[in-house]
Amino acid sequence: MDLQMWQESRLLLLTSIAAGWLLLLFSVVVIPVWAQRNERLKALYQLATHRHTAYLCLGGLLLIFVAAYGWLVLTRHDRFNSTGYDLAIHEQILWNTLNGRFFASSLEVDNSFADHFRPFMLALLPIYALFQSAKTLLLIQVAALAAAAIPLFLIADSRLKSVPIAMGVAFMYLIYPAVGYVARFDFHMGAIAIPLFFMAFYALERERWKAATFWLILTLLCKENMGIVVAIFGLYLMIMQRNYRLGILWLMMGSAVFVFTSFWLLPTIRGESLDAMARYAWMGETTTEIAQTVFTQPALIWDHLVSTNRLLYLVQLSAPVGFLNLLGLPELLIAQPFLMTNLMADHFCQPTIYCQYSAPVIPFVFIGLVYGLARLRRWLKNERSWKYAVLLVLPLATFNFWIENPFRDNLLLPSALETMSNAEVVEQALTTVPDLLSVVTTNDYAPHLAQREKLFIIGIPSQRVAPTDPDVVFLNLYDQQYILCDGYRAYVSQLDIDAYGVTFRTGGLIVIQRGAGSNEPFRDFVLNWNNCAG
Repeated sequence: MDLQMWQESRLLLLTSIAAGWLLLLFSVVVIPVWAQRNERLKALYQLATHRHTAYLCLGGLLLIFVAAYGWLVLTRHDRFNSTGYDLAIHEQILWNTLNGRFFASSLEVDNSFADHFRPFMLALLPIYALFQSAKTLLLIQVAALAAAAIPLFLIADSRLKSVPIAMGVAFMYLIYPAVGYVARFDFHMGAIAIPLFFMAFYALERERWKAATFWLILTLLCKENMGIVVAIFGLYLMIMQRNYRLGILWLMMGSAVFVFTSFWLLPTIRGESLDAMARYAWMGETTTEIAQTVFTQPALIWDHLVSTNRLLYLVQLSAPVGFLNLLGLPELLIAQPFLMTNLMADHFCQPTIYCQYSAPVIPFVFIGLVYGLARLRRWLKNERSWKYAVLLVLPLATFNFWIENPFRDNLLLPSALETMSNAEVVEQALTTVPDLLSVVTTNDYAPHLAQREKLFIIGIPSQRVAPTDPDVVFLNLYDQQYILCDGYRAYVSQLDIDAYGVTFRTGGLIVIQRGAGSNEPFRDFVLNWNNCAG
């Protein structure tokens, strides 16, 4: 089955399930009558409404989430399925900073501030200093995603005044497929922003303005585009709560940070425009041309937005919560800039739930859900009908998790748990690479070699040309996931044949080092190419 057919069948399946659930929702008016006569259900409901029981259940769910996704991300990494883009990038930044080279990098740019504005990474530095491993970042991300369920529970409990419903909302978040895929796919600061957004909204809910401002400032430090959402937070505060003074402050603060970082700081350090703009080149080469296309060619934009993969993306975001997040439209619209940039991007991964790009949208799907449930409560009037209508979303969320299970593979992503045939040899070869020396390798081994000042990737998705005079070249010729055999040959053929020697070669693995090892095997490797036979 090709990708297009797979997306069409997945879209049909999800919409069919959602349609069936919507029909079931209309029948909830009969459930309260039955439930009122059922003494066992009454007793179960009373137990569920006990706050201490809810806290214990929430704690148990968090432990299960951390254990399950912790196992997934660590196993994925140990089996060489994590990637340089972006796990190695983040670890190299922290390792270089820890060793006196502030935010230095080499995979994309010379300094991280030429690519993204993410100074909040410094908050992770003390933990990384104690446990210097890519696994530390993976576990921090899983813990942050799990912790986000706590303020979400508090928001739901405060707004809905129902412990069972608040628990149901937290449960839906923890099994939300997009959350699982964010946890699974390497490490990204957007994931760290999820609990910060929830904390900001909880402070907003409690009218703790200083605390809300504090959490929003932290989100600004996660990534340059967070400024847009902080600005819209300000608009939301002005429109929905009539707090003009603080709303204007947030609007100006978010706008200033976004404009300063995106249009001056990053391009100035980089020396050119940001490469992310290439994803929107189908609308124009410049920001002005893109804006003109949006307003003058609406049919072109519409055709792009209603393509199968983008419709699937929208359904995947809302179906697990029964589309009830749409009732919280004012709150959901806070994420509109992120949602639209994902939908408009000409990038295979961005308009999907399978990568990191949905991270800033996720908080507002659930905040919209909570506020939408509050509105549904007012509309239904019958308290029992409201509660049972909401509880019907739980099986729908579970069905969606089963269909979009992050623990399974799909056509769009490389395998998370597949073990390569020569994994033991790879582990042996990694021990032969000297510390600190510059290394050229491929995308799936970069996370295991990131603790050095200079690290480069050949093959896809490399964004800068690897040098032809590195200290070490680490290649697994049997692994052609990110580069084909001809690509390996094209690179090694550029190396100085007299300057390098082989320090390790067995089972498809070859480690080449400048000024070390045996030169004759390297000459034989280059001159008598065996088509990646090992």
